[in-house]
Amino acid sequence: MPDDKTQRTDGVYQPLPLSAWHTAATGPARWHLLMGWLLSLAACLWLAMVQLYGGWYGFNARLGELSFVLSIYPPLTISTLWVLWFGYAWGAPLAYLSTLTVAILSGLSPGWALLFSCANPLGLLVLALVYQHVNVRYVPSSLSSLLFFISVCFISGVSSATGSFIWSYTNQLSAMGAFQVWQGWWSGNFLQTVVSCGPLLLLCTSRLQRWRQRHWPQPAPQPQATRWGLLVALASLAGVLAFLWLSFLLADRSVMTLGGDSSGAWQQRAMLYRDSALSVYWVMSVLLFALVFLGYRFFHQRTLQLKLAADRVAYERDLALRRQGEAEVARNALHQLNLELAARMAEVEQLQTQLREQASRDPLTGLYNRRYLHQRLPQQLQRAERQQQPLHLVLIDLDHFKAVNDQHGHAVGDAVLKQFSALFIGLLQPEDIAARYGGEEFCLVLPQRNAEQVAALLRKLQAAYAGIRLQSHDGELSGLSFSAGISLANDGGCSEDLLLQQADAALYQAKAAGRNGWRCFQPQPA
Repeated sequence: MPDDKTQRTDGVYQPLPLSAWHTAATGPARWHLLMGWLLSLAACLWLAMVQLYGGWYGFNARLGELSFVLSIYPPLTISTLWVLWFGYAWGAPLAYLSTLTVAILSGLSPGWALLFSCANPLGLLVLALVYQHVNVRYVPSSLSSLLFFISVCFISGVSSATGSFIWSYTNQLSAMGAFQVWQGWWSGNFLQTVVSCGPLLLLCTSRLQRWRQRHWPQPAPQPQATRWGLLVALASLAGVLAFLWLSFLLADRSVMTLGGDSSGAWQQRAMLYRDSALSVYWVMSVLLFALVFLGYRFFHQRTLQLKLAADRVAYERDLALRRQGEAEVARNALHQLNLELAARMAEVEQLQTQLREQASRDPLTGLYNRRYLHQRLPQQLQRAERQQQPLHLVLIDLDHFKAVNDQHGHAVGDAVLKQFSALFIGLLQPEDIAARYGGEEFCLVLPQRNAEQVAALLRKLQAAYAGIRLQSHDGELSGLSFSAGISLANDGGCSEDLLLQQADAALYQAKAAGRNGWRCFQPQPA
């Protein structure tokens, strides 16, 4: 986690894969990186040989009453900087090749030299893993990052000091010598990394990372899972326990190698125990302080994570409520639109019904028109044929209707047509059809009636029509009558046209007989 509340990416460990060398935005950047690495390798090899032939194996140092040996290894500084700036894959080969050179020139066998050279890369691996999985800036620009940097450098130094045992074994050192080599190795690596790398990281990291981000852009590092932090913490604890065990083991063996019972020998043993105890004391003080700091950092990080999680949950809840409200508004609007659409569809259906009704009705009388008659008559014929029921068709013509229009006017004639049409109400059954056939002609379709029932219907209609009285400018209009022709379809072989022709022929017979009556169609004998 960064020290401030904003997520900072400068100084955060972001390894650059070796394959990224081929994907630089500009060609010179690739060669600059390669040239810098080769120059760093040459510097590591030169410094390793200078240390070997110059005798920089260790320096005696004192801190108060504590005396110890410091082992300085200059290639370690260069390797550590490459690990932090570009990744473990770039810095570890520098440490390995330089250490391998020292091992071979020191006379180690090839097998032991290859194994011995893994010591410093092991410490660098611990350093890289900690910074990769614990998202803390490696630049010691604040008190918290500085303390964490010191703690990590100590763990890395202890891890790399495993190479001291190989060196002590191959050079057949005594227990005292092995203790001094091991103590000098981890303490020298620890102090060298803190003192030499810390200022360089402060001075150069920001500028170098801007150059790297310009040529090899990378996204901001994502927070690692908590389990990685726990694994790093467990590994660090194991390193500390190993350090304590080795400190007391090597100190004890060193004391056991001191012979003699003189006061000087016992004083030397006491001094050795004291140095070992003081070393452990200072190391444990640093570790205790680091543990307190890491505990605070973990608590602070966990608190921030919980706060961010609570804010995210609150945001998602508000977003869900807002979307739910928007969905409710949209649902209500859709429901209203559905209601309006249903109302419009009902209006359209009503209009369509009215249009169909108007298309099938005579506008003056309100009866069905001739078009509707021709649509329904074939259906009635088929139905009568299926049910084997008789079907009568009656054509009615109002007598002397032209004289009514000429003498009394068309308004009176229209009134006669309306009143005559109104007479059908109450006389016809639901399955009967009454239509205005044209002018003063009307057609009745009467299914399921026999001849006597048709004749009774016409008598009632004739009587009611004769009782109509209308006033006009020429006096009262009365004495109205009509003529009708009847045809019958009862054998299943009659068509619509034939039925109408037969009714029309019977109508002419009724008119020829003096009007005011009706005739049934009688086929002429052959």
